[in-house]
Amino acid sequence: MASIFTTSSVDPTYPAFPVAASIGIILILLPAYWHFKSGNVGTIVFIVWSFLGNLNYLVNSIAWSENVHNPPWIWCDFSTALIVALNVAMPTSSLLISRRLYSIANVGQMNSSRNNSRRTKYLEIALGIGLPLLAVILRVVVQGHRFNIIENIGCWPAVYATPVAIPTVFLPPILINLVSAYYAARAIQGFLNQRKQFSSIVKSANSGLTTGRYFRLMAMASTEIICSVPMSIYFMVSRIKMGILPWISWADTHLNFNRVEVLPFGFFQLHPESWIMINMSRYLFPLGSFFFFVYLGMSGESGTFYRRQFWRFARLLGFSASSQAAEASPEVPWIARPGVRAPSRLRSLPPFVTSVSVTSTPKKKQSPLELKAYGTGSNSNSSSGSLSVPPDPKVEKESAHDSWQRIALTAEVHSNVV
Repeated sequence: MASIFTTSSVDPTYPAFPVAASIGIILILLPAYWHFKSGNVGTIVFIVWSFLGNLNYLVNSIAWSENVHNPPWIWCDFSTALIVALNVAMPTSSLLISRRLYSIANVGQMNSSRNNSRRTKYLEIALGIGLPLLAVILRVVVQGHRFNIIENIGCWPAVYATPVAIPTVFLPPILINLVSAYYAARAIQGFLNQRKQFSSIVKSANSGLTTGRYFRLMAMASTEIICSVPMSIYFMVSRIKMGILPWISWADTHLNFNRVEVLPFGFFQLHPESWIMINMSRYLFPLGSFFFFVYLGMSGESGTFYRRQFWRFARLLGFSASSQAAEASPEVPWIARPGVRAPSRLRSLPPFVTSVSVTSTPKKKQSPLELKAYGTGSNSNSSSGSLSVPPDPKVEKESAHDSWQRIALTAEVHSNVV
């Protein structure tokens, strides 16, 4: 049965984090389509784990705002296991990206055969999922009780701080980031050694990357390393300073395992360092989503793609995108022809026009005065005694103008969704 304890402690920063996490979810999902389509496992792993991290912390921050209730369902068991997995998942995604860039920069390490490429992807997927799951399993060794509930934070994993916790919980993210930093440094070294022909090397690797995207991925991985390594070291050192308990036995560590410890907001007013570490862990995910969008979501034709997705969503709500898209579309240059002038009101078609149907008008019956002899060929020889009336250029201008209006009025406009 759920026990509810209401307190008068209010987080002065609320609702800053729920807003930041919501924005982080939007930013990480906007460019997700391109990266899933390109098949880059490292960026896909980053997107999936970042989305889960933002969503998990968002739900917890809303559900446990100004309360420490213990729900009867198993949400906190899942949420705390996810937090432990995220501790390793984000460095792992950076490792996969750095390793991929290293293999591209060092052509000697790159085998572009289909079997090898498929094997590499399977290995990257196994690392992107397997290492976080392994971290969850290892945490059970030092899990003193089921979980903690922190007011204004939500569910939080329980770690019994013994010497065993250092290699099983605190060291893995640091080691993974150091390996990632090694691959990133080697990738930069490979670029410097072959910078003159680097563009052709990236194309020959069949990775779907351009030189600009290569360096954006490198900047993304480097940013994650620069932020994560000092933070992980700070967490480990701070926890050691708080005190390390001796490891006695498995039974001693897991004594009364099913209990749930509740920490009100007032507790962290007495221990501000713990509050800072917890909030640094939370805000890392909206911040990572922001950097991901800046590096990998604002390049190429991203503006056109986002505009199309916006109008696709608007159509679901009953709004029409035709007039707005026509106003926002760039003008198509008019191709000049002798005697033909672009109409003043409509000088371009929307960029979504995929087919144009032209309504043809029946030819006027020629009058006896109009001579077939006008022009060249056999017709001029067959009617030598008739009058020759040249066409009026004003009539040609008007007919061309009418044809353009018919084209514009009968254009079939499609949304052309990617």
